[in-house]
Amino acid sequence: MSILGSGDLPSWPQLGEDEARAAAEVILGNELSQNAGDHVSTFEEAYADRISAPHVVAVNNGTSALHLALVALGIGPADEVLVPAYTFVGSATPVLYVGATPVFVDVVPDTYCVDPADAARKITERTRALVVVHLNGYPAAMTELVALARRHDLRLIEDAAQAHGAEHQERHVGTIGDVGCFSFWQDKTITTGGEGGAVVTSDPRLAGTLRSLRDHGLQKTGTGLYHHARVGFNYRLTSAQAAIGTVQVGKLTEFVAARRRNAALLDRALGAVPGIRTPSPSPGGKPAPWKYTCRLTTDPADLDVVTFLSAVRDLGVPAQRRYPVPLTRQPIFAGNPTRNTCPRADLCAATAFSLPVHPALTAEDLERCVAAVTQVLTSPEVAMSCR
Repeated sequence: MSILGSGDLPSWPQLGEDEARAAAEVILGNELSQNAGDHVSTFEEAYADRISAPHVVAVNNGTSALHLALVALGIGPADEVLVPAYTFVGSATPVLYVGATPVFVDVVPDTYCVDPADAARKITERTRALVVVHLNGYPAAMTELVALARRHDLRLIEDAAQAHGAEHQERHVGTIGDVGCFSFWQDKTITTGGEGGAVVTSDPRLAGTLRSLRDHGLQKTGTGLYHHARVGFNYRLTSAQAAIGTVQVGKLTEFVAARRRNAALLDRALGAVPGIRTPSPSPGGKPAPWKYTCRLTTDPADLDVVTFLSAVRDLGVPAQRRYPVPLTRQPIFAGNPTRNTCPRADLCAATAFSLPVHPALTAEDLERCVAAVTQVLTSPEVAMSCR
């Protein structure tokens, strides 16, 4: 099969000398732990300033961020938490950590985010919180979801792990609900060197609880370091990770602008191509695309997503499936009562795929992606050769 272009497309992340120098300074200064030096607090302040958040609490990953959010908000056994059915498993497993029950909510296929109407239908007298995932960097329908949470006295937790720089009505996602949770994993828009996370809140008391919980329940008093007021965890970020993160925060505006330009190019080029459905923002949403996620709309008997992606990859483009098993079909949730109530999540799982959209890609790289997708969709023999 002919290969469009030559060589592999650039990968993400693209760390450089700035990040290496920042990490080396920490290592050579022997300030490795959160408790050595002020690198973690410097990172927290930099990210807080960038997203206009009163309080940022850095942790070791995004899943820990969600866990701490649930604990700090008092969610526990006998409680139900609404979670979108189409997302990464780490959006739901922290609900199990605290002994609560995840109630899965269907999604809006064009945004891949939680459907406010289905969320409203699934509220019971036990519902205490709603986890809203801004999947792929596309904000959820926050106007409706905030109103829903207020109407039913629910705690609103934003999972913004994939949405650094995304906005809803000129507010950064992650700063709208009671708490927001971020991830700085390997290929997120910005990274703290492979792993990392943060919890964001406007409530100073809640921020204090979160800081205590991430550090073994530590409560700082005049008696010294070893005063523990609650059961906590070791979810601390290291100083080297924080130093890398501070450099990356300084590049976030540039990265988001590039992702938006790249997504706009793909929107224009793929929007009218038959056989796929490109992503759409929720009302009031300004995406900061992490993955450019589309749905295949062809008849599976003619062209299914597995065959389609095999053909696209043979043309040199690293397209990937997006969450091919929805949470409602994951073995860990086999007994969940909402297992068969999210048909649109099933649809997305069966048909969604993503194209790269990161800042290291050139216009020529993106045109190569478009050409591969278009060639497979318009030339049945190309796809059939991959069956």
